[in-house]
Amino acid sequence: MKKCVAGFLVLMILIGSVRFRSETILTDAFEKGKNFDEVTILHVDAGKQGFAEFVAQAEEMLEIHIHVVECPDNADNRQAMISTILSSGDDSVDIITVNDEMISEFKYKDCLVPLEKEVMTESVQEAYPKEYLENICMANGSIYSVPYLMDILLFWVNQELLRQAGLDEITDYNDLLKLSRNLPEGKYAYGDAWEKTYIYNAVSEFIGFWGGDYKNWSDEHTREAVSFLKQLVEQGVTSTEQMVDYHEQMEEKFIEGRYASLFMYSGAISIFSEAGVYGEDRIHIADIPSFGEQTTNIATWQYVLNNASPNKEAALKFLKYAASPQGSLNYAKIMKSMPARLDVVEDEKLDIEGINEVRQYLRKTRLCARPMCVDSMAAISVLGTLFQEYILGEIGEETLCTEAQKAIQQYYTSEPYANDENHG
Repeated sequence: MKKCVAGFLVLMILIGSVRFRSETILTDAFEKGKNFDEVTILHVDAGKQGFAEFVAQAEEMLEIHIHVVECPDNADNRQAMISTILSSGDDSVDIITVNDEMISEFKYKDCLVPLEKEVMTESVQEAYPKEYLENICMANGSIYSVPYLMDILLFWVNQELLRQAGLDEITDYNDLLKLSRNLPEGKYAYGDAWEKTYIYNAVSEFIGFWGGDYKNWSDEHTREAVSFLKQLVEQGVTSTEQMVDYHEQMEEKFIEGRYASLFMYSGAISIFSEAGVYGEDRIHIADIPSFGEQTTNIATWQYVLNNASPNKEAALKFLKYAASPQGSLNYAKIMKSMPARLDVVEDEKLDIEGINEVRQYLRKTRLCARPMCVDSMAAISVLGTLFQEYILGEIGEETLCTEAQKAIQQYYTSEPYANDENHG
């Protein structure tokens, strides 16, 4: 089949990243002369333990042959590669895994196949958080992705540090203050990943607690939320050292006992478990303190169908499976990950570490989509830099709010949002 030059060059780059071609299950069938449809998936999880088992299981159930290409680990390289494939019309990859930032850009660029008629039908959509689908996966009345893995921003505590400070739990800000005053030097009551491209997780989370609006920086509740985060630094509850930290660095410091509490996504369950620190008497999931509204952010990884795909029939077959309760359950069980379908989270057949705690969490917490736009990474970086300057005292609250609103106007209210009924 014919490829454009740009697509061919990307394919050459990808060759070194091909992890495997799943042929074990279908070998006998091929030897007997049976013909199976084929599909190629560029998958962020391809190198992880258990993934080959999931693919082999899907091949057997669907009777399709699945080729897998592994994504780059670096987020910038990954986004650049996927953007090149989609914009060049490269047909070497049929299905691609994307995150919130990528789908927020690609869904407006006529490079993806709408999926609401054949895959993400109204009945299927009911299994997912409605607000999330509308704000992240949809554009102009169509839905362009199939979420398969959900990350939930959870509140975590180090029970050992709480016990040392004479606390059983953290219920409000006063508990954080007490914890801060009773911890040894060099340890903090609260920690967060405040690197400029990560800090928006905390900012949008706390704005949600206060009932504010991330896109309205004149809103008094938005201002109260960011003022509270600065207060955490001024009162010594947390540290400006974390302004260089991504989630990975914060997870390491939490394991080391530098912080007594933090917000971290549910994917950290396996990290804390493998480090031998996960449990009721060590690091565990806790209720969100009574800062305000019981809300929390979620993010997902999703499948999209390349508009240039020459194998759409087989691709749609796989996507229907991935969106189904059985396909979602199989992936979650094998990969030990949180499914994006809420009904599968509640399925008693899903028995992975932390699932019961997450179930309790979801039953009393409203799930919110993070604020995204077409150029999310640029917007995140601009707003993150402003917030860091505010925390460090380099700019005041009025300047922060004025400049933040300008950034919102630039990134969130321009085309292609004018005709998008799901945006904002």
